[in-house]
Amino acid sequence: AERINNINILVCTPGRLLQHMDETICFHATDLQMLVLDEADRILDMGFADTMNAIIENLPKKRQTLLFSATQTKSVKDLARLSLKNPEYVWVHEKAKYSTPATLEQNYIVCELQQKISVLYSFLRSHLKKKSIVFFSSCKEVQYLYRVFCRLRPGVFILALHGRQQQMRRMEVYNEFVRKRAAVLFATDIAARGLDFPAVNWVLQFDCPEDANTYIHRAGGTARYKEDGEALLILLPSEEKGMVQQLLQKKVPVKEIKINPEKLIDVQKKLESFLAQDQDLKERAQRCFVSYIRSVYLMKDKEIFDVG
Repeated sequence: AERINNINILVCTPGRLLQHMDETICFHATDLQMLVLDEADRILDMGFADTMNAIIENLPKKRQTLLFSATQTKSVKDLARLSLKNPEYVWVHEKAKYSTPATLEQNYIVCELQQKISVLYSFLRSHLKKKSIVFFSSCKEVQYLYRVFCRLRPGVFILALHGRQQQMRRMEVYNEFVRKRAAVLFATDIAARGLDFPAVNWVLQFDCPEDANTYIHRAGGTARYKEDGEALLILLPSEEKGMVQQLLQKKVPVKEIKINPEKLIDVQKKLESFLAQDQDLKERAQRCFVSYIRSVYLMKDKEIFDVG
């Protein structure tokens, strides 16, 4: 608060910036020349709308505004809110056949809900020397499955990153994952934007993403800066048609691969044994399941997500 009026560049989250605008006496933005919004599509969506509107009211009308994102907003309403006049749209993949990197190999598999943990375990067992990020739809899923996989001991180092951790713990996890030559990071969408993980070989999406944009941001964890990478999406039979269609519309080339039954290691009996012996783990499993069902229920696209 003491130094904020003597700076040239301010890097901030919307909530904290608005707090300074409201509470810091000497802070004003009348001399602002440039406003830069990273992850613009997310920052302009419903969750941040009121905060962004209040910030924009405090900014001078004459300024340059730059929006950045892998999945850019084209909403006329959003652009009008920012007072953009004659905006220029710059697209890296404008002339490319696909909107994801050419060095990214993208596949999906279809399996039943009760098979998913065995599929993930089998995948990790056959990729022990690789660095992978596995995305889940909720914090409770990450917390439960991280504990379960530590007990299953697939033979590779496992870390967990989610929004219920303290900031210091998140930083420790991030740094540890970056340092390791081979490791698996179980994460929520907290890791899908704004974090750069070098040398990731695989991105797995254990749960179907909300939409094609979320898929693109998650898959962006690998194949960075001309490096190769592989992305695998795990879909339920009910999710396949709608999700694949969405991805193809967004110029994302995904191919189906079949699960080899001979390579599938069934861990169902082991899981049941863990839960029978450990009441705390059993309760975590129940919370994880409720949390997963809730996340599916809250998804907007009912053609893809059907709780029934």
